[in-house]
Formats: sequence, C-alpha cells, structure tokens
Amino acid sequence: MLMAFSTGVVPESLWYCSDFRLAASLVIIQPSSGRVVLVHDTAKNYWFLPRGRKDVGESLEEAALREGYEESGYRATFLPLLLPSGAPIPPDARAGDDGLRTEPIYIRAMGIPSVVDRSNRIRSRGEEYIVFFYVGQIPADAIREEGTGMADEQAYVGKLVTPEEAREHLAYDPFLQTVVTVALDRWRATERHASGQNSEIEDRTGTSIRQTSDTTDAPAETVSVGAASRPASQGRFSNWFRRQSGSGG
Repeated sequence: MLMAFSTGVVPESLWYCSDFRLAASLVIIQPSSGRVVLVHDTAKNYWFLPRGRKDVGESLEEAALREGYEESGYRATFLPLLLPSGAPIPPDARAGDDGLRTEPIYIRAMGIPSVVDRSNRIRSRGEEYIVFFYVGQIPADAIREEGTGMADEQAYVGKLVTPEEAREHLAYDPFLQTVVTVALDRWRATERHASGQNSEIEDRTGTSIRQTSDTTDAPAETVSVGAASRPASQGRFSNWFRRQSGSGG
C-alpha cells in the first residue's frame, strides 16, 4: 500500500521513445529564510516551479539544476535530505550512510491527449510527460541573475516566497502544492535531525510521521494527494502544457 504522500498504483504501461518526454523540476529552498523560489511569468501572471525537458545526453540531475538556473535566475545546488528510498545502498557505502539523499522526492506522470482539428486531422499526437522533482538550495546571500532563460522565457522572474505564498500561488495544481509542502517538511525534519531532535515530518495540519533508522516512513496520514484530485489537476496541466508547447518545457 502506497503512502498518503502518493496517488495510487498505475497500470503497467509501455511507451515508445517518441511518445514520452522526460523532464526535471527543482524545488529551491533558502534554508536561512525558510522561503522557496517560484517562477513568475510576468507576461501571463502565472506561477510555477522551474521545470523543463532534459536534453539529449544530459542526466536528470543536470537538467534539474540547469532548468532551475535558467528559469529562476538562481544558481542552486542539491539539498541533502532525510528521504526514504526504494533504491539500494551500495555495499561499500552502507557503513557510513547517514540517510541523507539528493534523489528525486517525487515523480509525476501526465498523459497529454492528442489534438484533432475539425477536419479530423491530427495536430498533436499526444504523449506521456514524466517529471522528476528534486530539491535544491541557495545561500542567504544568493543574488538572482538576469537574462538566464531562453528567448521565450525573458518574462520569467524567480521570486523568494513564504510557504504560505507558495501554496497560494500554486492553488491551481494540488500536486505542485503537495511537492512543495513535502519538500519543506523534509527539510525541516532534516534540520531537526541535524540538531539532535527527533526527525518527524509535520505538515501544516499537525499530522506527522517519524523518520526511522533505516529511513523508512512509518505508515501515517499526512499530506493527501488522493486519486480524487487527479482528473481536474490533469486537465489544468494539459491546458497549460498546450499553452507552453512552443517553449523549452
């Protein structure tokens, strides 16, 4: 049974290389202030997490840092967090493993439907869009650089916002709200662990789960992203994706 952090198990699927896009997104936290970076498209008054497709030959990690920089103007590095993972730890690293990870905190799969015009001609074949979410950090004295994006991204402005402001700006997409909320909770849990306190993860409702010694979460109800929210969110994403189809995303 999956945790309440996740939606349900999806059916086994197979996609040919022309029918999917791999993308990376970066939740950028400023630990000194507890704020998070969102990108504001000032031309369309639209807020989002920096995100985009990986280039040929580029790793997902490289893509996450590149997109974070290009779209927000901030040079981030990965933020090690106490994260559970299904990935094995190499035998020679187990003795010194401290539970800190820079692996993806979330993966999102979105089906982008095909588009057929009134003459029944296919305008877009549709595809599966798969996003890997990472967590990054910037220092207290970080300075935003101008003109880092592509030609069609010059209206993008990276802004440091409070967690409450981030949730408000991302209210159009409950999944993105959840990604930001869980990333911030994991960061707080990691900070508590580093200071010798227990490493529970708490959401804004006060529910929590405890980080165990093997970095596996004890079952608990926390930030819920149940399947009931999927259809509306997916529709909003599909519409947004079409509007952005000319950009690097």
